[in-house]
Amino acid sequence: MKPFGPRPGGRTSPEAMANPISEMILPDLSRKVVVLYLSNRTYEHVVVMSDPVFELQGELLFLCGEIPDGVSPNDWAVGVRTHVAWRQVEEYLVFDSLEDYLNRAALAMEDTTLQ
Repeated sequence: MKPFGPRPGGRTSPEAMANPISEMILPDLSRKVVVLYLSNRTYEHVVVMSDPVFELQGELLFLCGEIPDGVSPNDWAVGVRTHVAWRQVEEYLVFDSLEDYLNRAALAMEDTTLQ
């Protein structure tokens, strides 16, 4: 993980000034699939993305990744890059693979307890 905010003592390195994300504590989600529960959506409407990375756009931190196969109706958005403001995320689940996510989602749908 990377440190969040200024380093102890209030000093910010020149590298961090050029790349503010380098000073933040952020999870490494590369090569993962994440399910995001957002503050502005119901629990039934989640965002699923693969291989997400954090990007600073303007002054806002975004989690950016691609919509994987099998997670959108008719797969109309497969491969489309999606960007979610990190401040909108209330909860997130991390899966090691798309297969793991789809298998677990299928189990949840059988029990009708998909979270």
